[in-house]
Amino acid sequence: MTLVEVMVSSVVFALAANGSAQLWGSAMAWNHRAEQRQELLSQLDLVLLQRERALRVAAAGVTAPMSCGAAAAWMDLQLSAAGGPVPEGVTLTTDAGETDGAGALWLTATADGLERKRLFAPAAHGLCRP
Repeated sequence: MTLVEVMVSSVVFALAANGSAQLWGSAMAWNHRAEQRQELLSQLDLVLLQRERALRVAAAGVTAPMSCGAAAAWMDLQLSAAGGPVPEGVTLTTDAGETDGAGALWLTATADGLERKRLFAPAAHGLCRP
């Protein structure tokens, strides 16, 4: 091999190694971001499940069904008071909605542009009378 061939092959090898390292680095960064996103979604799901559990416990103590409007207001109060502290960066909001004429609440947990929603209907918890 001549000196020129050695130099060309070493440049080609260096460029290929650099390209591979950049691809590997970007793949690792993407994987890290995906893991962080999944962890955040798990936290949001946990917050919503804690609120739902507290609501189910409170609903078990209700002896007489109420009107759907009153039940929705009661659920809103229970959901806002339920559960432990919310993790840092997570915000919870409740929004009243209508589903087939029965009052329902959407509980939304958001953090860093990610959002999880859960519908809480009084009839699903046995709080509405027909």
